Amino acid sequence: MKKPILFIILIITIIISLSVVQVTVSNNLSTTGVELAKIEEKITAYKKKNALLRQKLLAASSLDTIASKAAEMGFVEEKARP
Repeated sequence: MKKPILFIILIITIIISLSVVQVTVSNNLSTTGVELAKIEEKITAYKKKNALLRQKLLAASSLDTIASKAAEMGFVEEKARP
Protein backbone atom coordinates (compact mmCIF):
# COMPACT_ATOMS: atom_id res chain seq x y z
CA MET A 1 0.00 0.00 0.00
CA LYS A 2 2.78 2.45 0.74
CA LYS A 3 4.48 2.03 -2.64
CA PRO A 4 1.75 3.85 -4.67
CA ILE A 5 1.70 6.72 -2.17
CA LEU A 6 5.50 7.08 -2.31
CA PHE A 7 5.37 6.96 -6.10
CA ILE A 8 2.72 9.71 -6.19
CA ILE A 9 4.74 11.88 -3.77
CA LEU A 10 7.86 11.34 -5.90
CA ILE A 11 6.01 12.32 -9.09
CA ILE A 12 4.58 15.45 -7.43
CA THR A 13 8.03 16.42 -6.15
CA ILE A 14 9.54 15.98 -9.60
CA ILE A 15 6.77 18.08 -11.20
CA ILE A 16 7.25 20.89 -8.69
CA SER A 17 11.03 20.81 -9.12
CA LEU A 18 10.79 20.93 -12.91
CA SER A 19 8.29 23.79 -12.71
CA VAL A 20 10.70 25.81 -10.57
CA VAL A 21 13.53 25.09 -13.00
CA GLN A 22 11.36 26.15 -15.95
CA VAL A 23 10.42 29.45 -14.29
CA THR A 24 14.06 30.16 -13.44
CA VAL A 25 15.28 29.43 -16.96
CA SER A 26 12.49 31.49 -18.52
CA ASN A 27 13.33 34.43 -16.29
CA ASN A 28 17.01 34.26 -17.23
CA LEU A 29 16.22 34.03 -20.93
CA SER A 30 13.90 37.03 -20.84
CA THR A 31 16.53 39.29 -19.27
CA THR A 32 19.23 37.93 -21.58
CA GLY A 33 17.17 38.99 -24.60
CA VAL A 34 17.06 42.59 -23.40
CA GLU A 35 20.81 42.62 -22.79
CA LEU A 36 21.43 41.09 -26.21
CA ALA A 37 19.36 43.80 -27.88
CA LYS A 38 21.38 46.51 -26.12
CA ILE A 39 24.65 44.90 -27.18
CA GLU A 40 23.46 44.64 -30.79
CA GLU A 41 22.53 48.34 -30.75
CA LYS A 42 26.01 49.21 -29.51
CA ILE A 43 27.59 47.06 -32.22
CA THR A 44 25.52 48.80 -34.89
CA ALA A 45 26.53 52.22 -33.54
CA TYR A 46 30.21 51.25 -33.50
CA LYS A 47 30.00 49.93 -37.06
CA LYS A 48 28.52 53.24 -38.24
CA LYS A 49 31.19 55.18 -36.37
CA ASN A 50 33.93 53.00 -37.88
CA ALA A 51 32.53 53.59 -41.37
CA LEU A 52 32.57 57.36 -40.83
CA LEU A 53 36.10 57.27 -39.46
CA ARG A 54 37.22 55.14 -42.39
CA GLN A 55 35.78 57.73 -44.81
CA LYS A 56 37.54 60.55 -42.97
CA LEU A 57 40.81 58.63 -43.01
CA LEU A 58 40.57 57.94 -46.73
CA ALA A 59 39.71 61.56 -47.44
CA ALA A 60 42.60 62.83 -45.30
CA SER A 61 45.10 60.45 -46.87
CA SER A 62 44.15 61.18 -50.48
CA LEU A 63 46.85 62.73 -52.63
CA ASP A 64 44.75 65.81 -53.41
CA THR A 65 44.26 66.55 -49.72
CA ILE A 66 47.93 66.03 -48.94
CA ALA A 67 48.97 68.27 -51.84
CA SER A 68 46.61 71.07 -50.81
CA LYS A 69 47.74 70.86 -47.16
CA ALA A 70 51.37 70.99 -48.29
CA ALA A 71 50.65 74.07 -50.42
CA GLU A 72 48.92 75.75 -47.46
CA MET A 73 51.98 75.09 -45.30
CA GLY A 74 54.28 76.64 -47.88
CA PHE A 75 55.87 73.58 -49.36
CA VAL A 76 56.68 73.96 -53.03
CA GLU A 77 57.57 71.43 -55.65
CA GLU A 78 61.27 71.53 -56.49
CA LYS A 79 61.99 71.92 -60.18
CA ALA A 80 64.54 69.61 -61.75
CA ARG A 81 67.74 71.43 -62.71
CA PRO A 82 69.19 70.81 -66.12
